[in-house]
Amino acid sequence: MTVYYESTILRFGTEAQDMVDGGVVILYADPIPDALEDVSVVHAPAATPEREVRIGDIFRLGEAEIELIAVGERADENLRTLGHIVVYLNPDESTTLLPGAVHGRGSVSLPESGAKLSLSGREQP
Repeated sequence: MTVYYESTILRFGTEAQDMVDGGVVILYADPIPDALEDVSVVHAPAATPEREVRIGDIFRLGEAEIELIAVGERADENLRTLGHIVVYLNPDESTTLLPGAVHGRGSVSLPESGAKLSLSGREQP
């Protein structure tokens, strides 16, 4: 697996843990709109992604690993332009994939500020 996106966690909104407990991780790069601050994991990307987000990629948040099983049509664009992506953890099969979201298998807990997040995947021939 090759890492194609890395970032550092800066802070968590006051409701970010509740979101994670409910199976949703909202990532947003600083600066962040006030309306999303409370529910988001705010981070500082090292650079723009080196490639698009794909099914089968691994999302790491601190020590946790999530395998991506679905990618919305605008998820890559939002990540590139805003550092924004919404990760739905272990969704039911009936859960609608929103355009800016990804679905993943696994569980996470919020790491300390300063922890790393990344996306990695296999390069396609």
